[in-house]
Amino acid sequence: MKMVMVIGLAVITAAAGIAPVEAQQTRREHRRMNWSENLPEAVRTYHDRRFTIVSYRIAGFSETGSHPSPGSDEQVKAIRDAIRANKWLIAQLKAKKLTANDIEWVSRARNGNMTFYTK
Repeated sequence: MKMVMVIGLAVITAAAGIAPVEAQQTRREHRRMNWSENLPEAVRTYHDRRFTIVSYRIAGFSETGSHPSPGSDEQVKAIRDAIRANKWLIAQLKAKKLTANDIEWVSRARNGNMTFYTK
């Protein structure tokens, strides 16, 4: 009986150790997806998914949570070029009276949706 309890406790302890490791790998993957070198390609191929527009000026922290800082001028240019290369996205932004030049930064959610940050 004691041996079964010891084995059961070992299995539970091992399973509890797996969840934090998986969560850490998921967070690491999420950060990798939002690195600037991965974002231009994701923006270029973005299609038929939900996206959100958030203004850096208007939306406060209490309304939308923290905002990512824009990348360097070179990284922002790469994002804007990727937007210009995506005809579907250009049409979606135009419907919201925005252009690629209005976009300051982009972040990608774990489910693939994107948030576009404007001036």
